[in-house]
Amino acid sequence: MALSGYGNVWQRHCLPTTLYDNKTKGTQYAMRASLKSKIVSGEKCSELVLQEMWRLRLDFLELRMDRDDDWEYFKSVLRRPNTLLVLFRDSKKQLQGYFTFAFKPVERDQRKALIVHSKYYYVRPEYRGHPKITSAAWRLWPGIIMRYGIKQLYFVAFAFPTSFVSLSRTFGSVMTLQSKQTPMWEHQTLLDYVRSESEENWDETHQLIRNQNVPQGEHKPLSKAIRSNEIKSLQSLYLSLNPDWEQGVSLPIMMKFDWPTIKSVLKNNWRRVARSGRKT
Repeated sequence: MALSGYGNVWQRHCLPTTLYDNKTKGTQYAMRASLKSKIVSGEKCSELVLQEMWRLRLDFLELRMDRDDDWEYFKSVLRRPNTLLVLFRDSKKQLQGYFTFAFKPVERDQRKALIVHSKYYYVRPEYRGHPKITSAAWRLWPGIIMRYGIKQLYFVAFAFPTSFVSLSRTFGSVMTLQSKQTPMWEHQTLLDYVRSESEENWDETHQLIRNQNVPQGEHKPLSKAIRSNEIKSLQSLYLSLNPDWEQGVSLPIMMKFDWPTIKSVLKNNWRRVARSGRKT
């Protein structure tokens, strides 16, 4: 269930890595086994913890704004109502990763839905693919249903190339504002959300978000193990929609969470687990 958005790049940071190699087998196994998660309300989270999260985030970004301004913006986003933080700490209580969820109920034309936006998702490399991280979001389900009822879920992300490819493969497909295949209801719902969320950074003409921090590693070429015609096609599609991403421009996307999506997620997770197992 966890998404990125780039700063929301949850799938890129969730891809399985080799659990251990011959030199570090014991250490990496112990680190993975001892990871603990905690769910915290953003409004009630201490500033000290928010600073921990912000400092970890800086390890994965090319900042395009003043550090102090970035900190104030980061803090304000996480303190918004209906925002949950999922934190991951090791046995020494050091923060090794986190993701955030913001929830927004919507109603249009007698249809109700719940938008789930994971704006921030960062995990240190040695913990990417840890089962505690990939399963933690499911703990949110009971609370979501109790608070918002049973509604159609839509996940929103502000994507860069890597997250666009990963989310497209995980969910089977994504919806964009530029695509004529996006249904009218979903198009207007996504547009309204992005306008309110990005404010002065919204580019109405190109349907993109400007002045964004670019995740590190976007320029890194794909390894031979994960190259495919599907990935190349998705990369080309992204570039056609957002050719100026290197200038800090992100692409709003939305994914519908339904039974076909669940099957796609399970299929992709199984493929990644199998690939990781072959490397060990």
